[in-house]
Amino acid sequence: MTDSTKRDYSEWKGWSEGSFGTLSRSDIDYFEREMNRISRGRAARTVLEIGFGDGRFLEFMRALGCEVTGVELLPELVHRAVSAGFRAYRADEPNALSGQQFDLVVALDVLEHIPPEQTVEFLASLKDRLADRGRVVLRFPNADSWLGSPFQNGDPTHVNAIGLMKMQYYAQEAGLRITSFRAPARRGFKSSVIYGIHGLTAAPVIKAAAGLTRALYFPDLKVVLSAGNVVCVLESR
Repeated sequence: MTDSTKRDYSEWKGWSEGSFGTLSRSDIDYFEREMNRISRGRAARTVLEIGFGDGRFLEFMRALGCEVTGVELLPELVHRAVSAGFRAYRADEPNALSGQQFDLVVALDVLEHIPPEQTVEFLASLKDRLADRGRVVLRFPNADSWLGSPFQNGDPTHVNAIGLMKMQYYAQEAGLRITSFRAPARRGFKSSVIYGIHGLTAAPVIKAAAGLTRALYFPDLKVVLSAGNVVCVLESR
């Protein structure tokens, strides 16, 4: 991206300077649900987020008392993060994280931006940042389901469509193993009445229909067919 394109992209995403790190009730609800499923009794003390965007996850983890570091491609977002008191670096800053390791390395909506020929190297670089028993958490559009198409095709900077089997290959080549590959946590009534009602009514139907489809067509594959995005948790092999 050129600097002009980067600014245009940031504006298109709605990442305004005044809203950096601002958490809505819906954000807090989602992150709480997601982290409860990820932690499973292993709370993270040090966190690195790759591609932190508008800083909402950085702020959420800081509020939990974690030591938080961010890396971002867009220089204006790095500036905003530093101004907000975060330790943040540009993605092209050499040796910025040299020697640093983290309990949790998170890349939400990032992997789809990495060219396929660079993905193994990218994941290996995340592995190098892991402390002992550390975990990598990824979220990306679900290429195994038609539900992922709006998310994958809705952003002109998405260059890699990833499903379970491709992710298994990438993980193996990068020296990682998948410990969880699933739909993201659903938002509930804390987010809105609509989300809450959807979770009680439509969500069980969607899950059941996806389970039947998988049983009929992919009985030996743990593909996710019930969500447009997937969350993948990895550890060192």
